[in-house]
Amino acid sequence: MKGNCFSLMDTHLHWDQLPEDQMEGIVNRALEAKVEKAVAVATDPCSCLDLLQWKKRFPEFLVVGFGLHPEYHHGSQDEEKVLRLIGEHRDQIHAVGEVGLPYYRLREEERHRPPERESIRRLEEFLRIARDLDLPVILHAVHTMAAPVLDALLKIGVKRGVFHWLKAPKDVVDAILKANFYISVTPEVCYRERDQELVKQVPLDSLLLETDAPWPYHGPFKGQTAEPSWILESAKEVAAIKGIEVQTVAEKTTANARKLFAL
Repeated sequence: MKGNCFSLMDTHLHWDQLPEDQMEGIVNRALEAKVEKAVAVATDPCSCLDLLQWKKRFPEFLVVGFGLHPEYHHGSQDEEKVLRLIGEHRDQIHAVGEVGLPYYRLREEERHRPPERESIRRLEEFLRIARDLDLPVILHAVHTMAAPVLDALLKIGVKRGVFHWLKAPKDVVDAILKANFYISVTPEVCYRERDQELVKQVPLDSLLLETDAPWPYHGPFKGQTAEPSWILESAKEVAAIKGIEVQTVAEKTTANARKLFAL
């Protein structure tokens, strides 16, 4: 690539949670920042269906994944509905996600205990359908929950996936990399040492960029609503950390994303 001829991808955001009256502007700002695609993850059955409608409006920009967010409380039929929707709309989606194990809604004293059997069972159901339909998985598996998620991936035989916004210990990160899964970083990499150290540990061949929009960030982003255009700032920071050109980061992370999501 020559000059500034590159493209970027936001590999994880909650599109249906962004302000509806600002969608056009969000897409335009993303394109101006060379972010040409964004992967919209679902949180429940309604979210899945909403994203299909948004995909019709922005067919070239949005890539859709169907999942059941593990941090949310779901009705007894929600799992069955989302699994059915994944099968019914296999040709319109590119991932199973967001799925994983809960962490943030657990009490502090519960966060180092083995995950509940029901949480593991639900995760394995989504991993099985991802395996059977040859879809990658977008994983919510922060901190200590990353290790049992990796165990489940290997047990079920899922070959493609990304650990989004990973905050796991170094040994778990190493195990994830050894198993050939991707790891993504958010705009926190622009100001948080933990994320900057993670970028040093993760080879460019295994790295993706995401915003998790509309997550409320701090640092230079405090008071703003996250959106895909911020990926450019993350790419610049990753380039600075690794001592390489921004276009190299863009070229490689975009190629990683295209490979993962079969685009």
